[in-house]
Amino acid sequence: MGAGLFYMASLLVVHEVSKAYPGESLGAVNSLSFTMEAGEILSFVGESGSGKSTLLRMLAGLLKPDSGEISFQGKALENPEEQLIAGNSAIKMVFQDFDLMPNMTVAENLRYPLLSYDKVYANERVRELLQLCGIEELAGRLPRELSGGQQQRVALARALADEPDLLLMDEPFSQLDPVNKSQLLREVLRILKAARVGLVFVTHDTRDALMISDQIGFLKGGKLLQQGSPETLYRRPENLDIARFFGPINIFKPEAMAVQLPGLFEKVRERRATAVGIRAEDVRAGEIPGLQTLKVSVSDTFFLGDRFSVEGELAGGRPFVFQANTALGEVGNEISVSFSLDSLIYFY
Repeated sequence: MGAGLFYMASLLVVHEVSKAYPGESLGAVNSLSFTMEAGEILSFVGESGSGKSTLLRMLAGLLKPDSGEISFQGKALENPEEQLIAGNSAIKMVFQDFDLMPNMTVAENLRYPLLSYDKVYANERVRELLQLCGIEELAGRLPRELSGGQQQRVALARALADEPDLLLMDEPFSQLDPVNKSQLLREVLRILKAARVGLVFVTHDTRDALMISDQIGFLKGGKLLQQGSPETLYRRPENLDIARFFGPINIFKPEAMAVQLPGLFEKVRERRATAVGIRAEDVRAGEIPGLQTLKVSVSDTFFLGDRFSVEGELAGGRPFVFQANTALGEVGNEISVSFSLDSLIYFY
C-alpha cells in the first residue's frame, strides 16, 4: 500500500532501470533509480558516455529498458516496440537541432501539433504560447530568420503546445553563446514554472544545471552516484569525481597536512574523513586573522574577467588552485592564502 501511494504521488518513478547495447560489457545505464515530482526541474550531469542520453530516450518512451520499470503518473510507460507511434502524449522531447519545420512560420510551427484540435482553440493556444514564451514579434518569421536563442524559444513553445506534463531536453543550450544562454536559462525557468511543466534535461555544463535545477543527478558509468539539490552536490559531494566535476578543488589526505595545518588535521581526524577538499573560490589571497593560512608559490595566473584564477604549489610541490580579485605579481612569487575551516568538504 505504501509503495502504491508513493508511485501515485510522484510524476516520474524510475526503479532499478538498466540498458546495455550489443557488444558492450558494461551497460549504458545500470540499476538506476530516482523519483521526480510534478513541476520539478531535474538535470543529469556527467562525462560523455555516462548514460545521460540513453536515460533520456528511455524516459521519452523511445527505448525499452532491459530491466527495471519506469512509471509516469502512476502507470508504467508502454513498451515502444508494441506501439504504432512510440512515446507518451504527456511527455515531449525538445531536440538539440530544434526540429522546426523550415518552410512554416513560427505561428504555423506552433499550430502544427494542434491540427487535431478545434480551430478556435488552436488559434487561442498559439496566441497563449507566443505570449508565454515572449515571441509574439516572431510569429510571421521562418526558422532560418531566427537566432539560435529565438529558435530555442520556438522549439520550447511548440513542445508545450498540447500541454504536456513533462519535457525532456538533451544538451539544450550547447549551441548558444554565454550571454544568450544565461538569458534563455532564466526564461526557460520562468516559462516552465508558469506552465507548471516538469523538465528533465541532460548537460555537460554544470553551470546550466546549478542555475535552474531543483534537483541534480550525477551519472558515471551508467550509475547514479548522487542526487540532490544544486547546493548539496556543489557543497556536499559524496565522492571526489563529483567534487571535481563541479569546479576547481584542492584535495588533501589528512596526514599530508598534519604539520602545515594542525587545526585542519585535527578537524578531519575528529570526523574520521579519508580526505578533505577546499574549493578554489573559498580561498582568499593574504594572511587573514582567524583563518587557516598556507604559503603558495605562484605557477600561473589566468584572467577570467571578474577575477583571476591562480595555479600554485605548496611546500613539497603539491599543486594548489585558488582565485583572486587582483593580479598577484610574477610567477614564482610566494604569497599567503587563507581559508575558513567552515568551507571544507569532507569525504568518507
